[in-house]
Amino acid sequence: MDIFTEWQTGAARLSWTSTTPANAGTEVEIFTRRCGTPGAPPLVCVHGFPTSSIDYHGLAGALGGESDIFTLDFPGYGLSAKPRDPYVYSLYDDARLLVHAITEVWGLDEYRMITHDRGSSIGMIALGLLADRGALPADVFLTNANIFLPLANLTAFQAALLDEQTGRATAAATTPDMLAAGLGMSTFMPRRIAQDPEIVALAQTFAHNDGIAVLPDTVKYLHERAADETGWLERLAGIDVDTTLIWGLHDNVAPLRVANHVWRAYLRDKPGRNRYWVVPGADHYVQCDAPAELAEIIRLTTRGEPIVLQTVGNRPDGAVLVDQNE
Repeated sequence: MDIFTEWQTGAARLSWTSTTPANAGTEVEIFTRRCGTPGAPPLVCVHGFPTSSIDYHGLAGALGGESDIFTLDFPGYGLSAKPRDPYVYSLYDDARLLVHAITEVWGLDEYRMITHDRGSSIGMIALGLLADRGALPADVFLTNANIFLPLANLTAFQAALLDEQTGRATAAATTPDMLAAGLGMSTFMPRRIAQDPEIVALAQTFAHNDGIAVLPDTVKYLHERAADETGWLERLAGIDVDTTLIWGLHDNVAPLRVANHVWRAYLRDKPGRNRYWVVPGADHYVQCDAPAELAEIIRLTTRGEPIVLQTVGNRPDGAVLVDQNE
């Protein structure tokens, strides 16, 4: 069974009423999926741009025997509805959706959360909301993301989509296969050809409900991030939740300098047990490139035991625990 077909098995749908005032209460159908082992410790997986929850296929395989895994696709992504302009996509709306799913739909009170890319911005906003409700996760894992834009490298494609003059034309000139292949050859390690099963699955999710058409709208999350990212980081720096930063070394979009700065300035000395890992064999999609390494980091963390500075498995390509604050 191919990845795209497999990811739809056991899926469920929920109806989300947008909280963004400009959307005037528009209802959006949301794809959700639960897999792994029912009753095992829950892990909530939060996806990024421009992909979807299918990014966690490999990690779900690596942890499914010991975790109850919960995922969803945000509006405009993956297998969820992709409403067209004038619908306004927002990180804040998605954070409220995530909190709703965790607390009301899935009814989780003891869980862990992993975020990636755009999902890390959503996750930080959601952590503030969850802290206010007394519903924080036991651990949060932040993976490769442009969470400090001054040190990031936007791609030419992102810049063209974001430009009001070129965004629609750029999307019109792009196909699902082109976008997936481009990501495979620039943001995965080792580079993936178009026929790679995960790249094929990406193309299929982009094609679903014509996701390419809404890219000029969904990419505008970068405006929210530019305006508010410092506030999100400052809020996270005061929240007492164990926080693990995990970064694929080869990322050129969100290079290691982003992780280094965020770790030093906001995470290392915040309340909680905080750790910083670098994964030498991974690029931007660390959960796809190194699912076994990522799974082992999650296992080591959730055991709650002290961890000495180390390289997992003492291998040259093993994930490296760079720093920690116990």
